[in-house]
Amino acid sequence: MTEAGTQKRAGRAVRVEDVAREAGVSPITVSRALSDPEKVREETRKKVAEAVAKTGYVVNRFASSLRSGRSSIISVFVSNLQNQHFANAVQGCADALEGSGYHLLMAQTGYSDRLQQDVVERVLPFRPAAVMFTGVVQSERTRAQLGKLGIPVMEMWDYRPDPIDMLVGFSNAEGGRLMGEHFGRRGFRRIAYCGRTEDRGAQRLAGFREGLAASGRTVDFVLPLEGRRTVTDGMQALEQIRAGLPGCDAIFFGTDILAVGAVLEARHLGLKIPGDVAIAGYGDLEFVKQLHTPLTTIYVGSYALGLAAGQMLRKRLRHEEIGERIALSPIHLEVRASTGG
Repeated sequence: MTEAGTQKRAGRAVRVEDVAREAGVSPITVSRALSDPEKVREETRKKVAEAVAKTGYVVNRFASSLRSGRSSIISVFVSNLQNQHFANAVQGCADALEGSGYHLLMAQTGYSDRLQQDVVERVLPFRPAAVMFTGVVQSERTRAQLGKLGIPVMEMWDYRPDPIDMLVGFSNAEGGRLMGEHFGRRGFRRIAYCGRTEDRGAQRLAGFREGLAASGRTVDFVLPLEGRRTVTDGMQALEQIRAGLPGCDAIFFGTDILAVGAVLEARHLGLKIPGDVAIAGYGDLEFVKQLHTPLTTIYVGSYALGLAAGQMLRKRLRHEEIGERIALSPIHLEVRASTGG
């Protein structure tokens, strides 16, 4: 392209017509070379590739998908991008989809139904090939919208018998029950729960109560901590629980992160674990077994869960038979020193 042509293009995005002039072909040929290269002669593909490189042309995939009704983008809605479990699950999905021609585009929704609904409504006009959630969609309005799209929808990390389309998750209530039964066997008597008490947290707490009831015990104190939480929150929670439940001898935290904070604070206060207070978490993050006092927790195979979800989604995108639309990943109790074995 001449210097005059370059100057003429200045101040606006490079168009397919600019590439066509540089390559000496028609705009339709450029579009075909970029979208269906196998239908274009190798010599022509080479000319177009050189023209694209020289002009700096960038294909607008969103615009292309809007025109054609086809997209290679899978929208992934993540509750918390800092959550290692969600990161592992998304990595599993990405590995399952590698080489498929589809790409993940992530957005964070927090733990807010309103924010999730807002983000979903802003993304759907771009017509993604599929959508995924690190959780079960709670808003009935959003569920109805997604159900009408006619594209694969994958919900993860939770369970309900009527998913929008597909679900790969586990029973949060079962995890809570396993921990409750363990606390009962250990003979703890002044028991607290700390963590989310809504959605998944409510299921874990209900299961915990059920497990304790088998030994005639109850949850004596509940400290609700909703939304995104940190190790510092866990440290502060230990003091709040000890003030709210004097003589507390065991605490079940709804996440490993909170439990780790409590373990650190207990050591700072000179408390013996589990002699003065037993502490357990949920999730089995890789590092919790490496603590000075290894943490009792519920194992959740987040990478394997995401891998299974990605494999199921890949089959759907290929229009293959997937069998069951709901798959539950196994979880189990990991008993370590923080509760006395």
